[in-house]
Amino acid sequence: MKTIQLLAKSSLKCVRGESELSASDVEEIPKGLIPGEWCTLVDKSAQKKYVAYVNPYADVFFKIKILKSSGWNFDHNQNESEVALLVLSELIKKAVDKRKLYSGYESGARLVYGASDGLPGLIVDKYQKYIFIQINTAGLDRFREQIKSLLSELHPNLEVIFFDNEEYRKAEVLPTHEKDKKDFDLEVSENNLSYKIPKDVVQKIGFYYDHRENRARLKTLLSKINIKKETGLDLFSYVGSWGLHLLSAGVKFVDFVDQANMQEAVVENLRLNNFKELGQFVRADVFKFLDTAYADKKKYDVIVSDPPAFTKSEKNKAQAILGYEKLHLKAMRLLSDESIFVAASCTHYVDFSELDKTVQDAALKNGQKIQLIDMGVQGFDHPMKGFKDKGFYIKYLAYLVHRGNHE
Repeated sequence: MKTIQLLAKSSLKCVRGESELSASDVEEIPKGLIPGEWCTLVDKSAQKKYVAYVNPYADVFFKIKILKSSGWNFDHNQNESEVALLVLSELIKKAVDKRKLYSGYESGARLVYGASDGLPGLIVDKYQKYIFIQINTAGLDRFREQIKSLLSELHPNLEVIFFDNEEYRKAEVLPTHEKDKKDFDLEVSENNLSYKIPKDVVQKIGFYYDHRENRARLKTLLSKINIKKETGLDLFSYVGSWGLHLLSAGVKFVDFVDQANMQEAVVENLRLNNFKELGQFVRADVFKFLDTAYADKKKYDVIVSDPPAFTKSEKNKAQAILGYEKLHLKAMRLLSDESIFVAASCTHYVDFSELDKTVQDAALKNGQKIQLIDMGVQGFDHPMKGFKDKGFYIKYLAYLVHRGNHE
């Protein structure tokens, strides 16, 4: 494999575990590299070597992806394919074994979470009958069939399927592969609840496991709060996971709202969990729904707001915060005098304090008093080192809300 020399000024990045480097972090990117070619990255300052894949043609600032490999028992002078198979096998097995530490994750979980598992650009999700693979980097795309084979060997009773996101692949100028046929509904088990996702409405990688622990936290929280729990609202519901947790916690009736056509999925999931008559789906733009509900004087005892990410880049952060402010102001107007409001976020660039401020400001404008009573981050199968980790993005804040004479 070709060798790349890391600049001394960038040594600390690798020591800290950063997995993405730019051309300015190395002496020179060798000429004639094919997209995604695997190379040896030499750090003379720390006297370490790493395996990295490089895409000089990527339409992104970070063109070098690092796999931690220093100290592993292989020769960096080996054939590229031999090294790739050895590294991929080691890291994928390690990621899969890590998920076995967590009770309740056996039937479904994120098995590989990109750079957090040492495999930048690889997402793997496990379901009851299938394994979904999403590849977003050229270095892994070159070995997609080997990755599929490795996962098939580890899960011989599950069908392994590629589920690439073409939008994500554009940044690395990756080709569009023929899609695997997915003529089936996706079955999910989470926190003792069951979901079925119709094949024609499956989003992203299938199901959002990332808020799994927060949904469980909310269910426990509601059992400890002695307020009226007649009505609940699940905003941006997708297949209804938050709302089903509200019902399992004793909320009597839940409205599920999403602009996508999730009617079939929500109705079926209500039936699967014996909540057939306890919820209804409303297809609408959430902001317009909130305005209409306010005009109709609707009130809810529990509201969960979990929108898609409001921005994928830091340059649009201010606009994203304005979006949360607008959303929370409208949603909290619908709360009963004594209620629970959950503000959830998957926007990496909006931190806890900024998310909290949008709720604080909304409460002030609505004449409400609030108490922050719970908070959480992403599930264990989405590993993160801390709040500064690039892989950290999930936030969950739960508030007890009062209106009137409460101080």
